[in-house]
Order: sequence, then structure tokens, then C-alpha cells
Amino acid sequence: MINVTINQERTEARLSITPDPENPETLTTDQLITALKKNNVIAGISKKNLVAIRNKFNHQPTRAVSVIIARALPKKPTSQHQYNFNFTTGKNIGRLQGADQIDYKNKGIIKSLKPEEILLEVILGREGTPGRLIDGTVVKNEPLKPLINYKTGLGVTLDEDSAKPLYKATTTGQPLLSDNTLSISGTFHLDGDVDLDTGHIKFEGPIEISGNLLADFHISSNADIFIGKTVSGSIQTKGNLTSNGGIIGSETEKIVVGGDLTCEYISAVSRLQTGGAITVAKHIINSHVISGKTVSCQEMITGDSKIIAFYGVTCNELGSDQGSRTTVEIGGSLDLKEKIKKIDEYLEPLIAQSIAMVDELGLQVLMKKDTSSLPEEKRPEAEKTIQQYLKTEEHVARLKEKKSALEEKVEAGLKARVTVKKCTYPGTTIKIGLETYVVERSISGPVEFFLDKTSKTITFERLT
Repeated sequence: MINVTINQERTEARLSITPDPENPETLTTDQLITALKKNNVIAGISKKNLVAIRNKFNHQPTRAVSVIIARALPKKPTSQHQYNFNFTTGKNIGRLQGADQIDYKNKGIIKSLKPEEILLEVILGREGTPGRLIDGTVVKNEPLKPLINYKTGLGVTLDEDSAKPLYKATTTGQPLLSDNTLSISGTFHLDGDVDLDTGHIKFEGPIEISGNLLADFHISSNADIFIGKTVSGSIQTKGNLTSNGGIIGSETEKIVVGGDLTCEYISAVSRLQTGGAITVAKHIINSHVISGKTVSCQEMITGDSKIIAFYGVTCNELGSDQGSRTTVEIGGSLDLKEKIKKIDEYLEPLIAQSIAMVDELGLQVLMKKDTSSLPEEKRPEAEKTIQQYLKTEEHVARLKEKKSALEEKVEAGLKARVTVKKCTYPGTTIKIGLETYVVERSISGPVEFFLDKTSKTITFERLT
């Protein structure tokens, strides 16, 4: 008796033959195929197994036999196109701090690419082949999705010669994806505030923010930063900082600017430092401000403020008629003099070394760099001494040049002035170099405070 067993998934069929002792018979392949067809097994049949079970049964017709006779033809899955972006195309929610804590302000660094760096690598997919169940049913495959045709925008090129299409940057900046167009922006633009939605911002190039920088959020850049409204957070940049609004500080916020700073006002800022000039359209109140150049304030510098500016300070009013602890320091040269002292400490042994080499070989040999006048056995060592002398003299020249520049800066600092256009109020302290002057009565302006070299005291003169 021929029996066909099929699994529920219709992926496998077993053929079994049970002998009839009372009526033994010899089976043919056609009989077995007919039995399979009656059970709707028409695909994936193993001809090898079919012949083998027939021969085995006919050889020993008194013994039962069984074999897997058919298996479904598996489908080969479709391999979809893969798009490997080298930058984030969505938003992160934040950075994990612990097992169940997320810093929602820290959403990562705004990616900045350099020329030849890859924005997108495309791995081309392949259409699969359909499968077939043992009853002949076709198992369809997932279709290959159409290839997304990303376009190249500003600063992006497509390398089609590669086995994998590569989209590369041709300039430095932020990679962007908009309407299937890849581009590079040299400036990071944000339309709105720096807040929980954006997180902290760190970008190599220029940054432009149309809104506010909220408290407890940080911006960092190696280039210029523009804030359309108020700054209440921290900023660190090697470039310039411009704020159309004011800068409002706290104990935790810090503003560090490599270049110039321009803003509407500065209020309650405990740590603000620039390498360049500071220009304020209105007032500075209760703030600690340091400028490597000048501070210019169109209205009042007042309250518990300390202003340090190497080349001078200008404002309309300084201090307050209500009494305030306002201090202005200009021409500070202590650090510069310390640097000059260290240069002198370096120079002393170098100059002594140069003199020793001159005494050893003679000035003429060193100046002409010619050892022919020396005995032949001394020439190799003399050549080494000449090279050492040239390096030492080069080092000495660089240090002397640096020292001269520092001395000029010290002299310029001592010439710095504090200019007050309207009024300087009692209680205000002015420091120039190592000298200090405390204003005891109101001084109407315009007036300039400066260091008198003859008396070595701070005095003032009225401007006409």
C-alpha cells in the first residue's frame, strides 16, 4: 500500500510503502508518481529518492520502506538597496547617563565633514527568486524597491566609478539632506532657540541662531557665532560672537570668545572673556568682563562690575550715584612682565653658549661658515659646531623678537586710557598697570584717566 504524508506547511512530503503479504506485487515509478499526484505533490520531487525507494521495495517486497520524497524549493530573498549615511538624518533624544537616566540636553555633535569624506555609501541590492511549495504553489518574493536617486547639491559629488556609489564632500561643513538632495553647508543654521529640542550645539564652522541661547545649554565652534536674540547659556568659540540681544549670565555659565564680541547689553555675567574687543550698545551691570583689547560701552558700566581691558575702556557713565563697587583695570602688564622674565632666563644660557662657540672657532670661521683655515683633523667637529651655532643663533633671534613684541605691548598698555563721556561716580576704582585710583567725588565728563609717567600716578584730564 502506497501512502503519502504532507506536513502542514506543504514544504515536505514523505512516501511510505507497506507490503501486502497476501498479494505481493512489484511497483513501477509511474505508480509512485500517480500516488504523489493524487496527494497533490507535483513539485520538488526527488527523482533519486523515487528510484531508490522503488528498487528497495521491489528487492524486498515483504519489508516496509519510507523516504522524504519531496521538498519545497526555497525562495532566495531579495537584498534591498542599503543607504549608509555618515551623519545623522534624524534627531537624537539625548545621551544615556546611567541605567535609566538620559541627558536630554546632550544630543551629540553636529557633524562636520572635510573634502573627500563620505556622506553616503549606497550598497546596491539584488532581486530575489520565488520559491515553490510541493503542491506547486509559487511563494512570491519581496520585490526590489526602486533605487532612491539622491541628488548632489552644493559641496557634494557622486563617485559612480566605485563598485558602491559614493557621495563625497568637496568642501568642509555640515552635511544636509533635504528633498533627497545631499549638500554641504559651511554654516550651521538654526531657525529658533537652542533648547531641549536641539540640545547643545558643537560645530566646527560658523553658527547662526535666529532665536535665543537658553540657560544651561552650550554652543561651541571654531568660527564666528551669531545669536539673533538673547544669550543665557555658555559659549566657547575661536571666532567672533555677535548677539542682537543681550548676554544674561549666572554662576554656571561661561562665555569665552577668541575674537571680538558685539552685543546689546551684559548683565550678571560672572565669566566673560574675549581675545578681541568688546562692543556693547547699552550697559554692563554686575558683570566680570575681560578683554584682550578694548571695552566700549555706549551707556553705563555699573554695579558690582569688574572690567579688565588691556588697551582701554570707553563708556558714558562709570559707577553709580547710588554707590557701586565698579572696578576698571587697563594696561595690566604683570603677566607680560613674567613672560619677559622667562624669556630672559632662556636667553642667558643660549647667549653664553654662542659666545663659547665663537671663542672656540673664531668669529670669522663662524660668519663665513668656512673651516678650510683649520687643520684637517679638526674640520668635521668644527662643521658640527657651526651647525649648532646657527641653530642657537636662530633660537636667540626668535626669543629676542618675541621679547621685543612683549615689551612693546607693555608700553602700549601703560598708554591705555579710561574714557568716560558723562560722569564718573564716587567709589569707582581705576587700575592702570600697578597703580590704583579711587574716585572720591563725582567727575563730570568727558574725561580720560591715564598713567602719568613722571609722577607714576593715575590722573585725569578733561576732553574738549
